[in-house]
Amino acid sequence: MAVVRDVPAPQDVRRSGLERWPRYAAAARGLRNYWYPVMWSRDLGRKPVARGLCGERIVLIRDGGTAYALDNACPHRGVPLSVGLQEFPGTLTCRYHGWTFCLQSGVLKAALTDGPNSPICGKVRVKTYPVAERAGLIWVYVGDEPAPPVEADIPRELLEPGTVVVGRISIQRGNWRYAAENGFDEGHAQMLHRYGAVYTAFRRLPAYRETKVVADPDGYLSRVTQLSAEEAEYPGLGKWPRQRPWQRSGKGHRVSIRLPGFIRVKAAHQAHAYWVWWTPIDERRYRMLQFYSAPVSGFDEVKFRLHYLLYRKPFHHIQFNNQDARMVALTPDSAPERLYRPDASITAWRKLCEQARGAPPPAESLDETLAALAEPLAEEANAASGQR
Repeated sequence: MAVVRDVPAPQDVRRSGLERWPRYAAAARGLRNYWYPVMWSRDLGRKPVARGLCGERIVLIRDGGTAYALDNACPHRGVPLSVGLQEFPGTLTCRYHGWTFCLQSGVLKAALTDGPNSPICGKVRVKTYPVAERAGLIWVYVGDEPAPPVEADIPRELLEPGTVVVGRISIQRGNWRYAAENGFDEGHAQMLHRYGAVYTAFRRLPAYRETKVVADPDGYLSRVTQLSAEEAEYPGLGKWPRQRPWQRSGKGHRVSIRLPGFIRVKAAHQAHAYWVWWTPIDERRYRMLQFYSAPVSGFDEVKFRLHYLLYRKPFHHIQFNNQDARMVALTPDSAPERLYRPDASITAWRKLCEQARGAPPPAESLDETLAALAEPLAEEANAASGQR
């Protein structure tokens, strides 16, 4: 007779790998108490637009030049308000039975098919969400706590006058946490992006790097390279990687990550910066917002935009980053993990997420955590590896 052994449920296996970071483990749908970019401002007009954010279903609409966000479900029968109409200024009407809601308050102003004296008016409302527009983007807050100023969650570089922002917004499969970890991960680039990407075809990627993680005063964690080896002798195997004569060593850049989940990539000698937000839709999908920003104007702005359209968008934002997105989509929720030394960057990020806004209160302050993270964190990864 076959012996049936107890096997942990898939969700328990993954949770056992994150038990040192309980807030992070619970944040499959995102860290709620933050502002997130959800779409380009230019794409929102009087026609309702549906968006998902941190597990919430939202409808966005513009009225009188102002953007509004409401729960995307009519309380009558649950039909999405995003298929509705704007029959009157300042309102949104459900297409099914004509329930009409105030955009600012969410209060039911009229039930058109029940006549102008409908007794249900004023007794029903849909939830509304804070909305802001900055840097050519629409930002939405779905948190359980009062919303902080939107500027608290937007990098100051994007708010400086004269900054031009270009980019791409796409929906990807997988969990936002795995995407954020990939973005700040030390080890994957040397392997994953070595093959099949035009963006790195002429760059000599190192075999490995040794880095430490430091905390910046403005809330970022940054990877700082201590050693970069273009090739190495691997015992019993030989040298790797194979050097190609047309490839040249690239200039260094600094990769930084910040709550609630976005990275900044910038080289000291460059005016432009590269950004990626991983805005959670739910536990299985996220919206990837990829941007380049630069303080340019006139003919320099034209060159910046053309360079993006002709080179950076097709070869970096699409081909190169699709390699990352595919790996994120292939990362299973049920897989146990065994960390190794380069994963110090990931453990640092997870530890920072424990200090995210919202209940329960953290065991230590964010300043204390950032101070602790200012030291190399390889021992974190080694300790985690030993516990698996």
